Amino acid sequence: MKKNFIYALIACFTLSLTACSTDPEDATSKHVYGENENPYLKTNADTVVSTKAEFPINRLEAKTIKLIDYAEKFHTYLGMTVDETLSALSNGSVVFYPINISKNCWNKTTPTKGANGWYYNTAGGICEANSGIASIELNITNKELVLNVEETALVGTAISMNVGFAIDNGTDFDDYIRFTFDVTVTDPGRIVVANTIPAGDYSAFSIEFADYQDVIESCLDMTLSEFIAACKEPEGPVALYMVDGESGEWDTTSDYTAGGSGIGYWLTANYKVTNWSDDGSTGSVLFVETQEDGDMVNIGRNPASTSGSVFNVNFVYALKVDNSKFVEFIVKATLE
Repeated sequence: MKKNFIYALIACFTLSLTACSTDPEDATSKHVYGENENPYLKTNADTVVSTKAEFPINRLEAKTIKLIDYAEKFHTYLGMTVDETLSALSNGSVVFYPINISKNCWNKTTPTKGANGWYYNTAGGICEANSGIASIELNITNKELVLNVEETALVGTAISMNVGFAIDNGTDFDDYIRFTFDVTVTDPGRIVVANTIPAGDYSAFSIEFADYQDVIESCLDMTLSEFIAACKEPEGPVALYMVDGESGEWDTTSDYTAGGSGIGYWLTANYKVTNWSDDGSTGSVLFVETQEDGDMVNIGRNPASTSGSVFNVNFVYALKVDNSKFVEFIVKATLE
């Protein structure tokens, strides 16, 4: 009798093990999610559209994803066209929600941006506008997802945002398409250079613009050849401005004081624009000057400058008509 009782306990324990999984995929019957429950996200990598969205800090312009570009996925996984999917949102047979990847479920939270959008905080969570640094919104009229980064976002910001369209069949959201965005805020307009100025009167080192073609073209919306041509004349469309390394303020009022092409400055040890003197009487110790051919910028020394001195110089090349388009050079120059 005692032996039979032990066998019975073992059998009951074994049966209990088979029922301990919390994964909906292992359930013997479908769980019907209530109105206030967030449905489990059924794993299906084939339904995912992944986008890496890089936002340059100096040009936080909206990025759009055209849904029609993924018409085949809509047809394959929802059995609908893009137009049919968007139309079905009005009667609730199709839903559009964020997806919480950390919990592997949908997030049926109320939109916080417009009628079909949400703000995200630095941790990648849904939030209100006052704490949001990024957002995603469905524009039904234009049939696109609109991705934005707020001006409060800092360089180095990196978050992941996930949204999806799903058929609401009353029990789950297992038929869906998911859009995932890896958002980063970068500063590609800053070029950092460290170099040594050789000994000798008016010696200099050069920074060739061709070495930074991608940065120049993306930040200024002009080709490298157009930029070089613009840098040949002081009256051209591009200006050279010195930048205060601490405040970040641009000096847009000083006249050019360097010779040669005319696009450049003599600077004091405090990086203030001054005039040239070969004995240092004006405080001139360093020059930043665009090459006459416009294809490089030279960082050079005054004969009276002291060897071993180190200068950290910041300057920008910017469009005169639109200062939001610029490329910044952060230069550490050591005098040999």
